[in-house]
Amino acid sequence: MKAIRRQSLSEQVVESILNYIKDKNMKPGEQIPTESEFSEFFQVSRTSIREAMKALSMNGVILSIPGKGTFLQPKAMDTFIGQDGILKIKARATIKEIMEIRTPLEVLAIELAAQRGTEKEFEELEEICREYVKAVEAKRNWMQWGARFHAAIAEMTKNPLLISSLRLLGDSVQQYREQLAICYETNLYYIESHTIICKALREGDVEKAKEEMLHHMKETEASLNKLIDEDDTGNTFCFKDTEMFEDIDTKQ
Repeated sequence: MKAIRRQSLSEQVVESILNYIKDKNMKPGEQIPTESEFSEFFQVSRTSIREAMKALSMNGVILSIPGKGTFLQPKAMDTFIGQDGILKIKARATIKEIMEIRTPLEVLAIELAAQRGTEKEFEELEEICREYVKAVEAKRNWMQWGARFHAAIAEMTKNPLLISSLRLLGDSVQQYREQLAICYETNLYYIESHTIICKALREGDVEKAKEEMLHHMKETEASLNKLIDEDDTGNTFCFKDTEMFEDIDTKQ
């Protein structure tokens, strides 16, 4: 079973800088702290800060002007790091629009997983389910195991395009997973749903697996919609990959 990926120090620094920008409610055109100031603030080396600043500059988040300083660019507030260590740019999309695409793809993935999955992969999926239960009981890291459950199913399809599409769509609701963790009843439902899916795969019951995955995704959509202020735009975000960090090791 693949281990949950850990962020490198450089990725953590990039994420910390992006959070600093958002927490300070900074706007495009504003000057951000210097390398030495960030180094002192985050208690990391200037080398780590320099690598992070380089990654942000390459992706158009900041602009350094010699003799003047470093300034925010318009895309600064719409950038964050995805689970794969790649900088993402937010693009407006509603929960409904995201789930209209993600739900049928998840159902297709479970159908292909039932046909193409190996005994070892089924065992790994069952282990992920057990780890998910432990994480829920411990009230930590359950989001990672939930995401890993869907990733493992996608990997069983042996279809690179489907795998990457589902990863992208999963990232699109990443910001809400922590909020969903507040609802213990929701977690209990997912434990039961994961068990049903694993059992159906084991028994080769493709229709049962598809039926449960469809229900699973509908429940997820309903839960996500509860987190959206219907009086507002009702918008969440989907994400587009930008360049990977150069000179930064993102493979842990």
